[in-house]
Amino acid sequence: MTSTLNHHFNVSSDIWTSDTFPWYHIPRTSLIPGIPDHITLLATPAVVYWTVSLVFHLLDVSGWDWLEQYRVQPSAEILKKNLATKGQVVAAVMKIQVMQVVAGLLWTYFVGQDSSVQNHAAELQALSEVIVRWSIRIVGRDQSVQILAKHGPMLTYYAYWWAVPLIQLASAMFFLDTYQYFVHRALHEVPFLYKHLHSVHHRLYVPYAYGSQFNHPFEGAIVDGLSVALAAAFGRLSDRQAVLLFSIATYKGVEDHCGYQFPWHPLRFLSSNDTEFHEIHHQIAGLKSNFSQPLFTFWDRALGTYMTMEQLEAKKGRKTKML
Repeated sequence: MTSTLNHHFNVSSDIWTSDTFPWYHIPRTSLIPGIPDHITLLATPAVVYWTVSLVFHLLDVSGWDWLEQYRVQPSAEILKKNLATKGQVVAAVMKIQVMQVVAGLLWTYFVGQDSSVQNHAAELQALSEVIVRWSIRIVGRDQSVQILAKHGPMLTYYAYWWAVPLIQLASAMFFLDTYQYFVHRALHEVPFLYKHLHSVHHRLYVPYAYGSQFNHPFEGAIVDGLSVALAAAFGRLSDRQAVLLFSIATYKGVEDHCGYQFPWHPLRFLSSNDTEFHEIHHQIAGLKSNFSQPLFTFWDRALGTYMTMEQLEAKKGRKTKML
């Protein structure tokens, strides 16, 4: 039945087997000419990390008084409360990033690497057959013949180039947030893990951009490195899709630690997981709250660990009265 319907569903239509790709597609063997995609993928987190960190560092040292109104905590508090020097932070982060790159190189050597050269026509053909089967199940064969004969090639094109990649990216993001929430929460709630691993990160009571990945090396590998690798695998992302995921996750991690809460920031309309949200977590009264990272806050809201700045101040006030 499916093969009969495929006769009506012109799967060889020029609409989707031509060389006309969507705007985001780069029809080259490598994203950056001369550099294999798996190398670009391994370098992406560090490049994004230090580029974005440099921007915020320049703001920190600019001396512009008007920026202080957007700081969650006064910049003077950094020297007073933080228990690690900036030199120690830079050295630790670079060590972790070198470890992650080495682990990635070993992975690609022993396990293999994603091929960015895809047979799009064959993959579109396979997807069209899936669309045919589901169309028959949902609306029946007769209706499917009419719908797919007219709209089948276009449906396949948009499903392949837009719906499937977006679903892949969304599933990878969901996995990433889920993994990081529960691992991060365990690092706080299991005393041994907090004392010997996660307490390193919380030496920065007042976070700043390039302190985002200031962790114990083991935590840097398990939380930061492994989480995005597993998320990419869960979403079945190609290397190029993973470059996007790694870029977003790294950018968000740096920004969430930058210390600035700009009211006009467009990402604040997409998620409440922002600088203020994470700075609450870095304060003693909020240490057992706001575990979500790096993208959304649904697990904190669902499991009762979400805390606002108002709730933090109220908790501090109660403790002050008790003293």
